[in-house]
Amino acid sequence: MSTPYDCQSCGACCLSPWEAEGYVRLHDLDVERLRGTGLSILLEEQPGWDEQPEELVRLSTQLDKQGRRACVALAGCAGHSCACSIYDQRPDPCRRFEVGSLLCRQARQRLGLPV
Repeated sequence: MSTPYDCQSCGACCLSPWEAEGYVRLHDLDVERLRGTGLSILLEEQPGWDEQPEELVRLSTQLDKQGRRACVALAGCAGHSCACSIYDQRPDPCRRFEVGSLLCRQARQRLGLPV
């Protein structure tokens, strides 16, 4: 039997596993969807296989009270009461993220929550 997960008391997927200021990769439709939210969107250069670095558009992060990089759209605190402040406008990668998936369980494990 699988463990039921409550996203509004988790938020682990909203914590970046990296130290970079950007987290969720955005595509044109995401950028358009986020227009008017006031959230910071970053353009980052990603080293590529050839000489030209790839330019990636990402939703920015902010440091939470524990000093962790969290999505700028996370309201509340991961591991406690939290929610996505732009749920209806959330980017496609967030829409495709599946509760209970391997990525979900890995994010929960990084946060120290039961899997």
